Amino acid sequence: MKKQLMVLLSFILMMFAYGEETQVTNYKIQKIIVENTKEVPEATILNIMTQKVGDNFSTENMINDYRKIKQFDFIDDVALYPEYYDSGIKVVVNVREKSDAKELLIKQGIIPMSERDVVDKSVIVKGINIYGNINVKEKEISSKIPVKVGGYYSKKKVTDGYKNLVESGLFRQVVPDISKEGNGVTVDFYLTENPVITGVNIIGNTLYTTDELLLGLKTKPNQVLNYNNLREDRDFILKKYNDDGYVLAKIVDMSLNSSYELEIFLSEGITRNINFKKMVTKQRGERRKATDNLLKTKDYVISREVELKENEIFNINDYNETVKNLMRLGYIKNVKYETRDIIGDFDGQDITLLIEEDRTARLQGAISYGSELGLLGMLSLEETNWKGKGQNLSFAYEKSDEDYSSFSINFSDPWIKDTDRISWGWSLYRNEYENDDSRAFNQIDTSGFKINVGKGLSKYVRLNLGAKVEYIETNPKSFSELNETERKLYYDDKYWLYSLTPSISYDTRNSYFDPTKGEFYKFGVEFGYAGGVDSDYFSIATIEARKYHRGFFKDNTFAYRLVLGIQSDGTKESQRFWVGGSSTLRGFDGGEFKGKQKAVLNIENRTKFNDVLGGVIFVDIGRAWDYDGIDQGYIGNSTLTDYDKKFPDKIAISAGVGLRINTPMGPLRFDFGWPITDSKESGMQFYFNMGQAF
Repeated sequence: MKKQLMVLLSFILMMFAYGEETQVTNYKIQKIIVENTKEVPEATILNIMTQKVGDNFSTENMINDYRKIKQFDFIDDVALYPEYYDSGIKVVVNVREKSDAKELLIKQGIIPMSERDVVDKSVIVKGINIYGNINVKEKEISSKIPVKVGGYYSKKKVTDGYKNLVESGLFRQVVPDISKEGNGVTVDFYLTENPVITGVNIIGNTLYTTDELLLGLKTKPNQVLNYNNLREDRDFILKKYNDDGYVLAKIVDMSLNSSYELEIFLSEGITRNINFKKMVTKQRGERRKATDNLLKTKDYVISREVELKENEIFNINDYNETVKNLMRLGYIKNVKYETRDIIGDFDGQDITLLIEEDRTARLQGAISYGSELGLLGMLSLEETNWKGKGQNLSFAYEKSDEDYSSFSINFSDPWIKDTDRISWGWSLYRNEYENDDSRAFNQIDTSGFKINVGKGLSKYVRLNLGAKVEYIETNPKSFSELNETERKLYYDDKYWLYSLTPSISYDTRNSYFDPTKGEFYKFGVEFGYAGGVDSDYFSIATIEARKYHRGFFKDNTFAYRLVLGIQSDGTKESQRFWVGGSSTLRGFDGGEFKGKQKAVLNIENRTKFNDVLGGVIFVDIGRAWDYDGIDQGYIGNSTLTDYDKKFPDKIAISAGVGLRINTPMGPLRFDFGWPITDSKESGMQFYFNMGQAF
């Protein structure tokens, strides 16, 4: 009863709202649905109605249809009411059948719905009628209906015909019906065609011209509108945008205007605002705090790495470049983005970058043993994102039982705030090293200070200028250990060294600390003056090239490094290139090869087993040559004489394996190397250090 009252009330309100027929000519009937039927076929109701889909709605016609339907013997009651639908009207016909509707339908030659499932093969299809087609040819319609005149009646085939016609996309409404004709049946299909479109308009496109987009559309003027073509046209437009990276583009609406022109409304997805928020990764049950969404990293540090631009169309390629830029910093673990529509802004999108920061403060302490330095104790403190400004501040101290010690304090700002990629940094250090392989320069103590400034010419290219001041002391072995010749040649030396170090670099690595892809090239020179014994001006030039790429599988990486160097004749003998040891030729002693020229090639295959453990297989190739010095411990040793041959004679090769452990304090590196090209050298050398070799 309540439902009937609501229907009546809606009907009365609609009558008052629309009034005379002349007042509602702008409202078209978009759909007619029949509800609550059990035995009465839908087509029986629709066929008697004056109103059809596509007609202008009028209350007068609705009242006439009410009277017609009410006159059916098998209808006990009926309610008709309009609803606003798809910029037009949907007419709802709510039917209440009589209790004996089935018998009454049979008397009038109408097959009830419940009887249509039990019609057997003795029933012959006497005829097939198609009503309502105007522009779509009957032949095209018939080809989609598997029921044939003269064949046996099959409900499945009628249903298949209905589905085929609906899926053709050419009709707003398809209503099949069956009526008795003698000892057979007639199958009728009542169709409401889609209108013929008069034109296609695309609204909101700025990246592509309308002509560009129209070329790929299947919907054309002067054709019956096809819903299937609309879907394909939608997919074509979005694919075109997506293929070029404009993934936020969407079609807001596709509809016909009053002139039957198809209007396609596009939103291309313009970035209005870019916000940064901490990615919350808390476990279930943990209480949230007000600071959970706050990042340590300052907004300006993140902003300068963002390739997306406000008031420009969002492009996923710019976002991906942004992720690469942020991940390269070393203190960003993960980046995702969220979008939000802006109320009242058809095209606008608010973009939020969700950022997961890595641990940046590291306290490292370790005791290890290496073949080169013996028992070694290490202590370091490093902050790679000092005060959230992207600056690096570190302190490191090392001490071994082999008379080696090292101390340094370092600071760098890779991008000074409010500048165009200008960097600066400094380092204060002291090293004390006893080299048992050298007799003339057995003890070398160095205290120094470096400062540098740089300018990024682009995201990947950087110019640097450094200055260095060092105070160096060198001492030969004790007097009692030297022979007569060495006592005449060797000397204590104390001197100041001053130099400038300009360089240019190109760096596309995806991480500065543990890269898996990208390249790095650097060319640098050092011009300076060294006092003390044989004081002179000197120059040094070095070239370094690195490359990283995926290996045999996802977590496998190939890494290569080539280093070439040359020194002028004025370079101090104690400053000669050293090749050998943990950073150059693993498997050989530190400084095994010395000279004014060097060439080193390192090849590694790195495998990440999990988040903690990794393994490395490596080959190191190279040497230094052209020593041209007085150190008899090097050039006078008969077993080493050949080491001063000119390149490429006596190239040294070593190979080995390594273990990498990622700890909360930082990555640890353990390497085991063997020389494989020198009969004099034998046995394994062990090295321990922090981070990757390169």
